Amino acid sequence: MLALVLVAGCNSASRFAPSYLLVPPQPFITAPPIWGPVEAGHWSVGMRVQAIAATPEDPSALQLTVWYPTRESDAATRLHYRDYVGLMGFESEPETPRDEARATQAVTLYEQQLIDLGVPEESTAAWLDTPMTATPHAPPAPGRFPLVLVAQGRHHSAHHQAVLAEYLASHGYVVATTPSPTRAEPPGPLVDVLATARRQARELERALRVLRADARIDTSRVAVIGHSLGARAAFLFALAHPEAGALVSLDGGIGTRRGKEWLKGLPDFQPERVQVPLLHLFQEDDAVVVPDFELLESLRGAHRWMVRIPGMRHVGFTSVGAAATLAPGVVSAETAKAVARGWATTADVTRRFLDATVRRRLVRPTAPPPSASALLTPDADALLEHWEPGQP
Repeated sequence: MLALVLVAGCNSASRFAPSYLLVPPQPFITAPPIWGPVEAGHWSVGMRVQAIAATPEDPSALQLTVWYPTRESDAATRLHYRDYVGLMGFESEPETPRDEARATQAVTLYEQQLIDLGVPEESTAAWLDTPMTATPHAPPAPGRFPLVLVAQGRHHSAHHQAVLAEYLASHGYVVATTPSPTRAEPPGPLVDVLATARRQARELERALRVLRADARIDTSRVAVIGHSLGARAAFLFALAHPEAGALVSLDGGIGTRRGKEWLKGLPDFQPERVQVPLLHLFQEDDAVVVPDFELLESLRGAHRWMVRIPGMRHVGFTSVGAAATLAPGVVSAETAKAVARGWATTADVTRRFLDATVRRRLVRPTAPPPSASALLTPDADALLEHWEPGQP
């Protein structure tokens, strides 16, 4: 079973070669069914959970979940999806020792929430029991790997992007996330968008500060992924961090109509100065989350890629999308195949984008921006538009 551990930082970064100088092992893991058609990378996946200690400036401790490449894999100890859900039981007190009863309680509560939403009990069980690929506490692979920070959507936890995180880690990335700060708030329709985004961006900064102490993590060119409300936090993080090498918005609030006035609270914001390469994946079939590209259009100093995924739904950009056909009922039967296909496209395009804008530029800083053919396979069910600096 999964256990919580505190992980100390490693020694000098000079001990470890950059990942692009390594010869990766041949793939010896099989992608679990929840990954769908996406292909595993060359690395097995390790996973650890640690606590970011409270400080006078940040009085609350944070739960930090980290996925990373490893050469070792133990089928007997690999995680199941319910193990990730169980982490919700420790979010408010991340320094608390592992308590199986507490984890079980969190899983039971989430299971009941799904059933109350109309998901059949057998589908809920199938989803929670599905095998994942990460092995807890596996020794990290030798070398240094680029960092991807994930900003969760509203009320979301580590499990909501765990499938994507495992997939990226198998392709040679260290992926880290903290729970959405809205997890500590009661559910409701109102949220102070800018204040919440600022708080979440601050929590990403705390994660980065801790991970910089690990010599196996290359933080010289950091990627940031944000879903829904989390994309606003990812955007603020990228504004404040010149080492941000890529920003991925998963149907994020930076490209939607709701709350579009949120940046008026930043009087010094100058959109034309934003230069971070930006990938925005979005859908047009969800009546609640409606696209609006006014902000993205104003970022005329940056390369921007807009990828529309037909038949997708907003929630499909999370692990729900990966489970759409594995657990019938988590989305409607009419949309399940399209959503599962859309999640797979999202994962593949995201990985290709990070390869081009982060990994490749660690070797060749002046590498040109990726072409459409570099991001989308010929059979991809998606539509891509690339805005160069100065456009549209």
